[in-house]
Amino acid sequence: MLESPLGPRVKIKGREYDYFCGTSYYCLHGHPRLIEAACRATKRYGLGPATGWDMPPLQEVERLAASFFNTPFARYIVSGYLGNFFLLQALKDDYHVIFVDEVSHYSVFDAIGSAGKPAVPFAHLEPGDLERKLKKNLHPGQVPLLITDAVFPVTGAMAPLADYAELISRYGGILVVDDSHGVGVLGENGRGSLEHWGVEGGRCYLAGTLSKAFGGFGGIIPGDEGLMERIARNVRIPVGGSPPPIPAAAASAEGIRILSEHPELRERLRRNVAHLRARLRDLGFALDDSPVPIVSLRPWGDLDFKRTQENLKEKGIMVKYVPPRGYSDAPPVGTLRIAVFSEHTLEQLDRLVEAIEGEMKARR
Repeated sequence: MLESPLGPRVKIKGREYDYFCGTSYYCLHGHPRLIEAACRATKRYGLGPATGWDMPPLQEVERLAASFFNTPFARYIVSGYLGNFFLLQALKDDYHVIFVDEVSHYSVFDAIGSAGKPAVPFAHLEPGDLERKLKKNLHPGQVPLLITDAVFPVTGAMAPLADYAELISRYGGILVVDDSHGVGVLGENGRGSLEHWGVEGGRCYLAGTLSKAFGGFGGIIPGDEGLMERIARNVRIPVGGSPPPIPAAAASAEGIRILSEHPELRERLRRNVAHLRARLRDLGFALDDSPVPIVSLRPWGDLDFKRTQENLKEKGIMVKYVPPRGYSDAPPVGTLRIAVFSEHTLEQLDRLVEAIEGEMKARR
């Protein structure tokens, strides 16, 4: 039972732990500015507008998000899970066949089920297999839509979006990415995976969330006027559903402000990610130099990761054990998923590495 806001240190059942779980990459979920913004908006506007959208906190999220993502507009939605639904339905008249990474998030496959278009899976992170599937499954004149996680939530693997964008462009296709773990984190300005790979704009679209890096709640879809018109014309979810709660909107807006005002937070996060990856490589783990703040450890020797997680917890360190196939992209072996935050100290990171090293030595 979590008894404190998310942060580098949390209280669980009365005990404090170094915390390396979840997705609060800047620890904004407990930031005083977000909490105060939510309280202030609640006192002024109440909890929500029922089914209406014409309230300042909702519009402020969209204004700030459009500025952050450097797009003319942004659409704020009640859940990041629904972002893929919005995009596949909004763009339904612009494509014929969907191509999808075979271990994409559950929300991706649920959205595909709602699209009413044929779908072809391709091998995980394999542009070569995608190219073969495009050649095999497209008829003359058909337009493909490729959808994938941009950053996979368990492994932290980054989809090769530059390769995908180049392949799909040969067919006049569309690239849609679920960038829940990339927005606010990746790219020079934090705009996410499309910025990181240099493929923003054109026929590349992202669905993001404000519930992770930004410390708020709900989904966000940045885009141009044409995309917003397609959403208004083709997507029924906002017509029949309610908008995000007002306190969540106010907190989300404040989270966007903080990340806009403080680029040093991204630099600190990148420093921490690089430090931890380097220290773990020194122990023998095969890790690349990815900027993603999800560090996934595969089995090492006869190290039992489930037992390792339990032993680390006894030492006051919380990490996530993911069982084989325990999530959308989880591999067929158990893994340790380590989330890195900008607010972790180097001492905390080193303490984690030393604890893992101790487990390795105990198994030799």
